[in-house]
Amino acid sequence: MNTGPGVSVVIPTHNYARFVGAAVESVLAQTYPPLEIIVVDDGSTDDTSEVVSRYADKVRYVRKANGGVSSARNAGIALAQRRSCRAA
Repeated sequence: MNTGPGVSVVIPTHNYARFVGAAVESVLAQTYPPLEIIVVDDGSTDDTSEVVSRYADKVRYVRKANGGVSSARNAGIALAQRRSCRAA
């Protein structure tokens, strides 16, 4: 059982359909499971949404207008669940 603090993983992407599936698979393969995986599509014009849809039950997908990687990352962070951590 995972007793550590929850970890949210934010994957910003823009026209990286060829890589985003591998990024999601890498997160899912970790021994420490994430609290959530958020893929922020920064206005892609390729098939990024189709690739991410394969993980619909494991990933939160958000599409926004293109604003750059920092904008996409910040949008994902803003959407991440907030959980308080307590010391044992």
